[in-house]
Amino acid sequence: MKKLPDKETARLARNYPLSVRWSDEDQVFIGSIPGLVGECCHGDTPEEVIPQLKDIAEDLVGFLTEKGQLLPVPPINSSNPDPAAIRTAMGLSQTKFAQLIGVSVRTLHKWEQHTSSPSGAARTLLKIAATNPHSVREALRSA
Repeated sequence: MKKLPDKETARLARNYPLSVRWSDEDQVFIGSIPGLVGECCHGDTPEEVIPQLKDIAEDLVGFLTEKGQLLPVPPINSSNPDPAAIRTAMGLSQTKFAQLIGVSVRTLHKWEQHTSSPSGAARTLLKIAATNPHSVREALRSA
């Protein structure tokens, strides 16, 4: 797989939340990126840690996509799963993802633009896909 443009890598990296916590043991702030990597950097202030986390997220997303690896699905809001983040993490185009989950490309586009929201079975399927994208992909391909 080829290298993504820096803008696209940065956009994908922003799907992952950044987390900073204080460590009494180490007397520093420690950063992690839930869904992507555990504790991975530290600093004297949260303001020192955040730029490090952003760089690490972009580096990891770039590395994984260059290697052709699926990106881990970012943690989701269980009441409102993000179809674009799930689709991107599964490495699928809008057309292929829409076919996979049984909706029109237009419907998927509306979900991703937040002009409409999935409900019922579609929302449930998206929640499952966010939790275990590989199983959903395999189950739906063999159906």
